[in-house]
Amino acid sequence: MAILLETEFNRSINDEYKAAIYAASCAAEKNNIKIFLIGGIVRDIIMHHQIKDIDIAVLSDAVEFSKILEKDADFKIISVQDNLRTVKAQFINGVEIDFASTRQEKYDKSGFLPIAYNFGCDLKSDVQRRDFTINTLALSLTGEDKYSLIDYFNGYNDILNKQIKILHEKSFIDDPSRIIRALKFMVRFDFDIENSTYELIQKYLTDINDTMPLERIKNELKQYFSLDNEKKLYDIVIKTNAYKLISDNVILQFNSDFYNEISKYNLFDNNNKWFLFVLMLIFKSKYAIERLNLSSAEKKSVQDLKELYYNKIPNNNYDIYKAFTDKTNLAVAGYFVITGSNYLIKFLEELKNIHIQTNGNDLINLGFKPSPKFNEIFENILREKLDGKLITKSEELEYIKIYYLTHKS
Repeated sequence: MAILLETEFNRSINDEYKAAIYAASCAAEKNNIKIFLIGGIVRDIIMHHQIKDIDIAVLSDAVEFSKILEKDADFKIISVQDNLRTVKAQFINGVEIDFASTRQEKYDKSGFLPIAYNFGCDLKSDVQRRDFTINTLALSLTGEDKYSLIDYFNGYNDILNKQIKILHEKSFIDDPSRIIRALKFMVRFDFDIENSTYELIQKYLTDINDTMPLERIKNELKQYFSLDNEKKLYDIVIKTNAYKLISDNVILQFNSDFYNEISKYNLFDNNNKWFLFVLMLIFKSKYAIERLNLSSAEKKSVQDLKELYYNKIPNNNYDIYKAFTDKTNLAVAGYFVITGSNYLIKFLEELKNIHIQTNGNDLINLGFKPSPKFNEIFENILREKLDGKLITKSEELEYIKIYYLTHKS
């Protein structure tokens, strides 16, 4: 029995989106082309979630179909990914839609990008390449079965039963980043990973392909750790052994009290907090650092955290200041989440913004000739300021006169 989702469609899709979808449907029917809402948007319609992204599968060539739309509707093509025959487009009302030709994919090497072929294939062949059953659903937008649900892999019932299930046993071998995606859906939707799927995750994690590129896994981690409930996110990665995808030596415990305390100091935001957690997973792992394709800024955070973690910080203001100054904010935050160091709080609240006011010109005006001696003087002034003995610039200059000029031989 066909499941009609017209009511759910009308409830979940706002008027601007409906207008854009209607224009695409009219053009498709006029040209005898079948199109479908596909994947996440159909899942979200069923789950009554807010719709943010629209993906339409075209049972033909999406690029050619988009050219038809340019003629028949107020519509422009923004970008074309020719090797996948996909199009990002925008309607006059500002709505953006991704159009994709149906296609098949094959993986020649585990963990590498798939090879796309057979564009314009039947819908079942297309959805067979997807990750989980809940993302294989399609909603017809044309013909007599308009608004009918197409469900080849029982994804509708898996949504109702709150289950995350893969389509075939080689799924994680083909694309190990799906392991992180499974955790993401588990947290976002409060779903469970179906038993056989979980067993296949654990099986893969005992024999990881360590020659695969890790960029896709890094991208999935970025999305995963951008969700809320930080302790839950971190604990799940540890409990499920998913951390083994990128690291062989991690911090096993996440202290939510330390995290909440350091969050007050604005060292990171929602755009980069994901790397704070990745940092704790990878900084002790040579394996991870070599393979994760880190940016120069990310590499510096890793090195800074290693220095903080492995080097003892003496309990005096100058050494505390030197230990944390010039370290990245993420490294500093990560260090606190791991250690709860009171030295760091002292640095942030009392020492961080202390700077000497005397400069090289001031020393020259006092009769000094430029030399390495300048650095010695500046460091000694800094020590005194950090201990609260010097406040103003005039006090700094007086200190120099007393301890350097009066003792000059």
